[in-house]
Amino acid sequence: MRLFFQNNLTGRKGRDLLAVLVMGGPAFLLLAIFMIWPFILGIDLSTTNQRFDGAQASDIGTRNYERILGVGIGGLPPKPEVFPDSRPGVGWYLDNQGKADFRWRTRGIDDLDEIWEGLENWRGYEVMSVFSIGSNEYAIFARDPLFWRSLRNNLAFAAFVVPVQTALALMLAILINQKLPGMNVFRTIYFSPVVTAMVIVAVVWAFLYNPRFGLINQMLGVLSIGPFDWLQHPASALPAIMIMSIWQGVGFQMVIFLAGLQDIPEDLYEAASIDGAGVVHKFRYVTLPMLRNTTIFVVLTTTILAFRLFDQINVMTPDGGPASSTATMVWYAIRRGWRESEIGYASAISVVFVVIVLMISLVQRVFVKSESALD
Repeated sequence: MRLFFQNNLTGRKGRDLLAVLVMGGPAFLLLAIFMIWPFILGIDLSTTNQRFDGAQASDIGTRNYERILGVGIGGLPPKPEVFPDSRPGVGWYLDNQGKADFRWRTRGIDDLDEIWEGLENWRGYEVMSVFSIGSNEYAIFARDPLFWRSLRNNLAFAAFVVPVQTALALMLAILINQKLPGMNVFRTIYFSPVVTAMVIVAVVWAFLYNPRFGLINQMLGVLSIGPFDWLQHPASALPAIMIMSIWQGVGFQMVIFLAGLQDIPEDLYEAASIDGAGVVHKFRYVTLPMLRNTTIFVVLTTTILAFRLFDQINVMTPDGGPASSTATMVWYAIRRGWRESEIGYASAISVVFVVIVLMISLVQRVFVKSESALD
């Protein structure tokens, strides 16, 4: 042990270690106070039924996680040739549009297996969706369907926003990187939505999307298109928020790409020109490879920001949108913790959310390695 301290804590190594502690110590301390310690407290709370209303909390183990992650696929009885006149507690019926739907109300039914074998296993679950494979009918059962809808919406939002916003930011960065007069004005215009509070942006866009007097419907009306219920229809609510989010955030990624572009040596473009490369080939073989690390950073940060989606949802569709079409995991965790006072359950949702985002970031990091890692 003494030899270890002599070799590592004295001389130059000791001075380097001291410099690291002095320079990085405050950062590590803040990281522990504001990220690691709250996450540990969240894990502890997630194993309780703690509430805001002052009720006595007790340890319930992993029951919250079992409820959140409880999901599966089960078989349903086949559709009858003749549908019943009234809606059954559990079974097929025709809705108001004459479409076959499956009703799942298990209260008052002693044995669900008498209706169809295996249904009793799903007591306490809710039906998320129904689908067919051949002549067989199946349903996705979940203990907490809103959690899975929120996760689905988060994944859909990230899958669309991340590539579109990244590509658009790169295009804008290339445009404003040209040595033309007035470029600083365009840089300011493109970046100004980023420094505007998201709440203000969301309120403005909510007025733009208004189905009666919104500017977007007014402009489409000139072309005899619409009007559309942008935020009031399940099919268009989330895409409308996607468009607004891309508009608001693209300036941030644009500035990062602009810094990367300005760091590329002009000698590389001159050498490519001498070799006869055109604009497309310069972009493909010079610009993109030199922006590799910048692109990785932009994709990772945009993905994390996409999963943090909350302000737009809370302002534009405060109830999670029609049919929960805009519900997200952050919105759902805050709803369960703040509105419904279920602190323990909201903590479990938050822990699962952090783990999912961490896993996605690690997967991205593995499959999209930086230039230094490849070297």
